[in-house]
Amino acid sequence: MSTGALTFGELIERHEREIFVYALRLVGSRDGADDLYQETFLAAFRAWPPPRRGAERAWLYKIATNKAIDRARRDRRLVPLAELRLAAPERDGVTLADLAASIRTLPPGQRAAFVLHKVEGRPYREVAAALGCSEEAARSRVAEAMKKVKEATR
Repeated sequence: MSTGALTFGELIERHEREIFVYALRLVGSRDGADDLYQETFLAAFRAWPPPRRGAERAWLYKIATNKAIDRARRDRRLVPLAELRLAAPERDGVTLADLAASIRTLPPGQRAAFVLHKVEGRPYREVAAALGCSEEAARSRVAEAMKKVKEATR
C-alpha cells in the first residue's frame, strides 16, 4: 500500500461510531444495529479498497443503506425505527412516537434518505452518494418522505 493510503483499521477507527449510530437509526434496536454494523464492515472488508479515495464515508453509508434495504426485503417487513430521536418538541398533538411510527411506514429508500438528511443533517450530495443516486433523486426521496410523514401525522 502506498504511503498515505488509508488502512482498513483506520477506516474502522474513523467511522465506526457514526456508522453504528446510522445503523441504530435505520433499524431501531441495538441488536439489529450491531448486526447491520457488522455486515457493513464485513462487506467493506471484502470489497477493500474503496472505489474512490477520499469518499470512504459515503461508501460506508451506501453499504449500510443497501444492507438495511436488503434485510427489509428479506424479512418482508419494514425496519423498525423505535429508538428514533429527533430534536423536535411535541406540537399540535404529534408526539415523537407518532413521528417515529410514520417514518417506519416509509419504503426503505425513502426512509434512508429521510434519516440521512432530516435526522442526521447530511447534505443532499452525501445522501446521494450513500444511496447511489443523483442529488435530484435524493431530494425527491426526502421530499416524498416528508409528504408521507406529514400526511401520516395529521
